[in-house]
Amino acid sequence: MACFHEMPEHFGALMGYCHHQVHKLMGKLLRQYDVSPMQCRTLTYLHRQTEPVNQKTLERFLMVKPSTVNGIVDRLEEKGLVVRRAGAQDGRCRILTLTEQGMRFYDDFTAVIGEVDRRLEQGFTAEERKLLTGFLLRVAQNLQQEDEA
Repeated sequence: MACFHEMPEHFGALMGYCHHQVHKLMGKLLRQYDVSPMQCRTLTYLHRQTEPVNQKTLERFLMVKPSTVNGIVDRLEEKGLVVRRAGAQDGRCRILTLTEQGMRFYDDFTAVIGEVDRRLEQGFTAEERKLLTGFLLRVAQNLQQEDEA
């Protein structure tokens, strides 16, 4: 294995390595759009929603702290990709909306995500992809138990 000198005893280190490599590749492919992988996730999520999205909803989706969401949205606002508006029912609630410029990037971002997925999945059969997805979902469920405790 190129990334490890020997087979890891546990797969946590290998998962961490894969996460780092995916994040690095996403960053490289997104650099031309001047957005980070987390900003890309945010823009893609906002584009796919049919109902208004507030920062609390985005926080739950991204699984990050309110201050982190605030920073992400601040940067996207500075770039003219997102606007924050007061909610109709509650003026303290901030509704996030993509600008026209933010909407235009969607096809580019989905192409980047598709390229990353293509690289991740190359060399796997459909059955292997299904098995790996099942295993990763089990890992995610195991880890989610910690959040719920």
